[in-house]
Amino acid sequence: MRLISGLLLAVVVTNVWAASDNSATEQKITDAIKHERRSTADTARDANRKPLDTLKFFQLRDDMKVLELLPGGGWYTKILAPTLEANGKLYISMDAERTGEALKGKPGFD
Repeated sequence: MRLISGLLLAVVVTNVWAASDNSATEQKITDAIKHERRSTADTARDANRKPLDTLKFFQLRDDMKVLELLPGGGWYTKILAPTLEANGKLYISMDAERTGEALKGKPGFD
């Protein structure tokens, strides 16, 4: 019984530690969502894609290393890059040359 109680306590403590205050990251995500670098078309998609809720679900922290696979038009990239800029790292895998060419010169991809 003591072993089970000890394990249960360890799980609870670990979960409380893992659910620590993430308000600084949430603020960075919110700022990135509202930033002018995002086009009207990007912001129009927010209602359906719910970027803040999605990134909270994935427990994104601003000190993480994130790999974005084939970012397409860069909708998430424009949110992830500024969020991770100071403390984390964003890696982008663009297998298709046309994807890279399409993003070059666009705001946020200088």
